[in-house]
Amino acid sequence: MHKWFRFTVCRIALIVFIAAFMIPMSLYSQDYPGTESGDEPSYPGIPPTGGKLEGTLGSFNLRLYGTILLNVSGSDSSIVGTDVPLWATPSSVRTQFPDGTQKRVDDVHELIFTARQTTFGFLVKPATTSGGWNTSGKVEMDFFGTRPVDNNLPQGRVFNQPRLRFAYFQFGKNNWKITAGQDKAILAPLDPVSLSHVAIPLGSTAGNLWAWLPQVRLDSTHNFGESALSLQAGVLRPQFADPRLGDLPTSGTSLEGSPGLGERASQPFYQGRVALSTPLGGSKLSVGASGHYGRERVGAARTVDSSAVAIDFAVPAVSRLIWRGELFTGSNLVPFQGGILQGVATPLTGNPIPFTGIDSRGGWTELIIKATSDNKNVFYVGVSEDDPRDSDLTTGSTRSRNAMAWASYFRKLNDQITIALEWSNWQFKTRQIVGGAAGPQGPSGTANVFNLAFAYQF
Repeated sequence: MHKWFRFTVCRIALIVFIAAFMIPMSLYSQDYPGTESGDEPSYPGIPPTGGKLEGTLGSFNLRLYGTILLNVSGSDSSIVGTDVPLWATPSSVRTQFPDGTQKRVDDVHELIFTARQTTFGFLVKPATTSGGWNTSGKVEMDFFGTRPVDNNLPQGRVFNQPRLRFAYFQFGKNNWKITAGQDKAILAPLDPVSLSHVAIPLGSTAGNLWAWLPQVRLDSTHNFGESALSLQAGVLRPQFADPRLGDLPTSGTSLEGSPGLGERASQPFYQGRVALSTPLGGSKLSVGASGHYGRERVGAARTVDSSAVAIDFAVPAVSRLIWRGELFTGSNLVPFQGGILQGVATPLTGNPIPFTGIDSRGGWTELIIKATSDNKNVFYVGVSEDDPRDSDLTTGSTRSRNAMAWASYFRKLNDQITIALEWSNWQFKTRQIVGGAAGPQGPSGTANVFNLAFAYQF
């Protein structure tokens, strides 16, 4: 039995077993928070339930929303990603200090204060519906953009530029809707709940596929009594941005620069999803299956395909408990930070140089536990893993496994203020390359990260 399958099944079984004894038998009537779609705001964690910051201006209705967020995080070892951890730095790496001394990274502790994961946005739609068409627009930003270089003010760490997260409009009639703009990818649309990972979703590079890409998407929903069948199909920007191939946007300029390897393939990403939702236990059970296909041009006459299939689910398992997650398998998944941010592998020999897509599989699962009926005390616990196929790894592409487990407690002081404590444990492994192929296990890394978040939502 594959080690990834054993990892996932054993941990899911353990979590469900523990939760069955923790949760009293009463109805969890609230759907999972934070999965709003369409003309709804996006909040990390539990959204506010009170009044809205909105009004009518002329012939339009405008709503403002956001989360002012301060994160205080500490780790017992060096982490790649620092304030938004991606994986643990291998213990073989040494940290160099200004006095010339060195220290193992697993002996280096870090403490980070940051507010740059603060988000804000607005929604706009006509005050009245015209001709049976429903239209709306959404723009959302954060402060996770690049930092400007300033030699006169070297404290540039706190000077964070705004960054576009979502910008799209929708129009539809009856059961049909068209979305145009930058939104979540159709593939694997769910994310774990976290206030430590808002700029990028929790589990990125560790089993949670994600991307925010410009796209044109068609949605169709068909109701069958209290159940609903949803269909999605779209074309998305074919952006790989594979650091292994130097396929990165030009820095220091607002221009696109040279096109990426995906854009040079002259065809978009093709994605689709089908999902079924039905009432269960006072809430809704939903199961979806999605697929992806893309292509990048790596030579004058050579391309490498990118493909994936994924399953997502949200199940009200028992009272006050929601079990959700995603599983995926695919190849060349660097556009979605799959394969531990590895898309292709090559031994860097031959003319032309051979390229092979790195196959990977993984996923994540999470339990949402509503401890009190007033929804002010919520626990989250989950595990995730990304496991590239070792036989596909070569020199320069040696990351063989990235897994994590997390637990968090959200305490809502009032309708606007939430305090959350999150712990995550990261397990990272590499492979040695012998004779151009994957060999024995290479350096590995382990890290524990604690994050205290203070959030004000409006």
